[in-house]
Amino acid sequence: MATAASDLPSGQYYRDLNEYIDTLERAGKLQRVTRPIDKDTQMHPLVRLQFRGLEEKDRKAWLFENITDAKGRKYDMPLVLCAMAGSSDIYALGLQCTVEEIPRRWDHAQAHPIAPVIVSSGPVHEQILRGDDLKERCLSRLPIPISTPGFDNAPYTTASHWISKDPDSGLHNVGNYRGMVKAEDRIGVYPASPGYGMRRHIEMWRERGHDRLPAAIVIGVPPAISYAAVTRLPNDVCEYDVAGGLAGQAIELTQCVSHDLLVPAQAQIVVEGFVPTNIQEMEGPFGEFPGYMAARDYSWFMEVTAITMRKKPIYQAFLSQFPPSESSKIRGIGWTAACFDYLKAAGFDCVQEVHFPETSGSFGVCLVRIRREKDDDATRILDHLSKKFVGKMAIVVDEDVDIHDPNAIYWALSYAMQPHRDVRVVDIPLMALDPSIAPPGASRGLTGEKPRMSGLLIDATRDWPYPPVSLPGKEFMEGAIALWQELGLPELKLRKPWFGYNLGSWSADEAQEAALAARGDYFVTGEKQRGERRTLD
Repeated sequence: MATAASDLPSGQYYRDLNEYIDTLERAGKLQRVTRPIDKDTQMHPLVRLQFRGLEEKDRKAWLFENITDAKGRKYDMPLVLCAMAGSSDIYALGLQCTVEEIPRRWDHAQAHPIAPVIVSSGPVHEQILRGDDLKERCLSRLPIPISTPGFDNAPYTTASHWISKDPDSGLHNVGNYRGMVKAEDRIGVYPASPGYGMRRHIEMWRERGHDRLPAAIVIGVPPAISYAAVTRLPNDVCEYDVAGGLAGQAIELTQCVSHDLLVPAQAQIVVEGFVPTNIQEMEGPFGEFPGYMAARDYSWFMEVTAITMRKKPIYQAFLSQFPPSESSKIRGIGWTAACFDYLKAAGFDCVQEVHFPETSGSFGVCLVRIRREKDDDATRILDHLSKKFVGKMAIVVDEDVDIHDPNAIYWALSYAMQPHRDVRVVDIPLMALDPSIAPPGASRGLTGEKPRMSGLLIDATRDWPYPPVSLPGKEFMEGAIALWQELGLPELKLRKPWFGYNLGSWSADEAQEAALAARGDYFVTGEKQRGERRTLD
């Protein structure tokens, strides 16, 4: 865990989830529900409607205060959903900044991480349940909802930040993985990416002869911790440090009661236990971020040894599944920042912007906008991306292409590249949740043979000078805007490009002819062309 100074943000960051929820409410971004809501059949369908039927600006976080389940049981614990990334505005509130400032905050956090501080205890230890306390009710104390009723086979934790550590260095990993409730004292975990995070730790502990790995599930934290947990950071970077950088202050950690893992002292709930390293159980199906049900497969599980929590905890969940969702929003913002930093750290100063579209689950498509300086800039960027961040398809475009506008991407793909010259298929790191890698019943790489996963690399930058963009020149379009407004026409929301500009292949002669035409003197050009006639044989 690294230490560095920080000058962002100014002021005090949220001490806990409670303070943050108060901020959401004051900002008009919280929907309270006080009537009884069934967590297994009603909760997620209700909140899902805002992602299928509202504009992003109208989405809110939801606080359910009267929770029941399919068997009619009542819970004395409220639940907050979509509080971290129901929208970009909500995410920005989590960082105490504007939407436009989010990339700068992430850049600063990665450049200036702040190591956590260890405290003897904290609110998360106000209740300590273990041994006889958990014999009758353990995981069922928590209002863990069913995310995709009708298809999921159990309640799953979703905003569950799993803590594990490197057996050699002790470096902690904070990764967000789903957790299938299997029994009162047993919960599944699905770390799907080989070589990363908790999956790597399980493999390392097993290789060193340990038959179980200490683990903990942290639920309900200040936003900075969640934002770091869902972002793919390098294995040698601790998410607690980056979370501290995002918060502008050190995260307070305290030791678990079952083992020596460190967890946020201000968390709402921590579920502690041990993960057998050499035993797996069937897990799934569960609705996942690619927009399909993730097929059942063998995976690991944790045997619960203790639950610690506040006196009045708030349970937190993510809304994932079909994009757009809270999952795709929180992943997209974090991955964009991490990928941008990844490219800049490799010396690609020509990179202007990175974007992972939500419709791809903020994973499947990576778009990069560059100011091309060398002929092979795009090729080298694509090669670097293929090692880590390609998703399924990576497209590099010129600096004048709006990577947030699908129409602009289609334009670049149509006329700035040739498939035989500018498209490559390469092998990329496995992502087991992709249903296209193998048919039902075949290995998806969690166990057994790893299937091949490939990515499409597309250089959609212009390889030579192009003629101007075929739109009226800027001065004419600016005049048209003034005229439009004078006529009292509807408000415009202009998309780039909205005026023509030179791309290098435009002679002085062609420019003069265009100027003559705009003055009404186009017959001059016609007369010149009469003198340049040629005779066909």
